[in-house]
Amino acid sequence: MTTTSLDARSLGASLSPGQPSLRFALAIRADLGPALEFDTAQGTRRAMFPITGGAVTGPGISGHILPGGADFAQRLPDGAFAIEARYCLMLDDGTPLMITNAGRMQPMPDDSFQGRTRAVIEAPAGPHVWLSHAVLFGTAWAEPGDEARVFIELWQAVI
Repeated sequence: MTTTSLDARSLGASLSPGQPSLRFALAIRADLGPALEFDTAQGTRRAMFPITGGAVTGPGISGHILPGGADFAQRLPDGAFAIEARYCLMLDDGTPLMITNAGRMQPMPDDSFQGRTRAVIEAPAGPHVWLSHAVLFGTAWAEPGDEARVFIELWQAVI
């Protein structure tokens, strides 16, 4: 350990596990309906983006998003959105999945939005149960001028 180390050892831990490695898990395209946006009495701006469908793909995973989910967002003073989306996926093998994806989307100079998320997936017992145990980090982006889709890539932290 060096005197400039700022990992857990500098706080008294006997070791630092180090930076986690990430492995690609899946990609999602969420199709969105028209947003409902309003100013709240508390001085914030809320938005609800209905999720009307979409697709999912990854190693050993293929399927679609079921309509009926939504991304509940709060517009922050800097123009970013704090997001929390909840929706269901149906894999091609008939496996249903529930996903909750939360994070922050930042406006970019080209009028796109880019962000980082964390995801929790609930899966039944079977070949995709590993998704229930995975720690998932994600990237998200909405392309300039495209208010109808958001793209997400999820990465699994591995030991």
